Amino acid sequence: MSKKATKPAAKKGGTQAKKSTMSKSHIIISLLASLAFSFSFFIVGPLGFYFSESNRGFFENNSLYAHMVVPAMVITAVIFFVILGAILLLATGKVHTVMVSVITWLLVCGYLQVLFFNGWTNGLIGDGNETGTMPGAGIPNLIVWLLLGVLIIGAPLLTKGKLKKVGGIAKMVVVYLLVLVFAMQGAGLLETILSAPEETSGKAYLSTNNMFNVAKKDNIIVFIVDRFDISYYNELKAYDPNFFADFDGFTSYTDNISLYARTYPAVTSILTGVENDFSATRTEYLKKAYSEATFLKDIADAGYDVNLYTENFYVYDDADDIGDFVDNKASANDGAKLTNPMGLVSAMISYSVYNFGPDITKYAVGISTNSFVGLAAQEDGPELYSHDDAAFYNAFKEAGGLTAKGDKNFSFIHLRGCHSPFNLNENVEDVGDGNATSLQQSRAIFKIIKEYVAELKAKGLYEDATIIITGDHASALYDTKDVPSPRITSLMVKEKGKSGTPMVESKAPVCQANFMPTVIKSAGINTTVDYGRAYSEIGEDEVLTRKYLFELSVKENEENKDQIVEYEITGPASDFANWQIKERHQIGYIYK
Repeated sequence: MSKKATKPAAKKGGTQAKKSTMSKSHIIISLLASLAFSFSFFIVGPLGFYFSESNRGFFENNSLYAHMVVPAMVITAVIFFVILGAILLLATGKVHTVMVSVITWLLVCGYLQVLFFNGWTNGLIGDGNETGTMPGAGIPNLIVWLLLGVLIIGAPLLTKGKLKKVGGIAKMVVVYLLVLVFAMQGAGLLETILSAPEETSGKAYLSTNNMFNVAKKDNIIVFIVDRFDISYYNELKAYDPNFFADFDGFTSYTDNISLYARTYPAVTSILTGVENDFSATRTEYLKKAYSEATFLKDIADAGYDVNLYTENFYVYDDADDIGDFVDNKASANDGAKLTNPMGLVSAMISYSVYNFGPDITKYAVGISTNSFVGLAAQEDGPELYSHDDAAFYNAFKEAGGLTAKGDKNFSFIHLRGCHSPFNLNENVEDVGDGNATSLQQSRAIFKIIKEYVAELKAKGLYEDATIIITGDHASALYDTKDVPSPRITSLMVKEKGKSGTPMVESKAPVCQANFMPTVIKSAGINTTVDYGRAYSEIGEDEVLTRKYLFELSVKENEENKDQIVEYEITGPASDFANWQIKERHQIGYIYK
């Protein structure tokens, strides 16, 4: 009895010993799965995004350089590799099989997503570009994900009976897929890094210096509210019919056309009057526009301090190109410090989820270019001006409002404005991308402007000021379809000497070409250049032909390329029957 009793016990004990010993294949597969996922999600996606030629300038112009981005993502990848690797090593049986299979499924599908399915987005949907229409509402793409899920996750679980051999083969296929994706993504990232443009730094920039300074006598104040579509203006009026009561002396032009549909090159063309034919690169156009322009120099020559608060990359490349007369221009310096490393990591992780995820998750992620703004700052010298309206408002409050200095001042203030994803509540508090409504954000922007205007009034500077509030462009709605309806940009103008009368609305057919003459004539600046007709010189009954240049993304040989669709609007722009396509300009890529 004792001998028979001891045999099963010994057998059981041997089995326990076998289970407690971690097999070499278990260790290899666990570490390989953890490495492949960490590499793909935290290295390949973020660094491929950073080093790509079309994005490199954007990051560097926001003071984010490789020596900041690369270590942040490598450290994050290592930490995740250790944690995930430990979890996989401790997992056993089917739990381990499922976890490794899910990781493989995500990697394979993510790789195929980037390779074949992401073309319709043509950028970050979180920027509010509505850059494309999801093919078939994402159903075909989702079916691919689900089918691969059944194959990659289901097959290795078939380990019972006659299917045990099949299950073993399936496990080997999973390992092969892990190695394959790891190798192909690594090769792709290496190619991207090797072909990336050289890192640039040391360019002059527009700082926050003098941001709340105004003149004791004559002021020209321009607020460019990004994407200030007429729909936002109407939404504010519907919310409160008396919303614009503080803007006495103003005229609201409700039939205004901006020349372009995007911040680049819209703001530069506002400041220079130089049109972009898109034959040159972005940097070449920006340099050319400022070198040919006379508008800002004429204002400076008339004795005005010129201060420009707008973003680089989209509006200028090197502030030295604008001119030495810009008072808030800061000398080039190479010093930059990553002030929000966790914000950088969080934004990059969000990008990876957006980039590798299926079509149906794209809109939910909410990543935008704004997610990468304000994460770094100059270590020495004045702070670089960037689009952060909450920070602008907080600085305004901390400064105690406006300070009157000198006799004449021109301030051009470009706010992020009505651009989605909406992140400001009505109190100008940043509540996170996508957590506010368009109405809340519009109210926030006008809270800033109203308090600025109230300061001008309190200091007795309002009546003699020329004030223009407008957008750089209207809402484009879509980038992959022709314009579906009138694209009208909000415009509010108070000329010098006007105040005390309620704001009135005008249906005069005005456009961006009337901006510079309005500033010059309202301020009484004498120039040798005939800038044209001011807004107030256009009659409501006039029938004029205006131009609108729309950026359209089109498929060409399986690549997304850009067209500029030139519209002519003859008569009231509010009547879409008056919009006619004159010509389609094949430009290749808008950001060359």
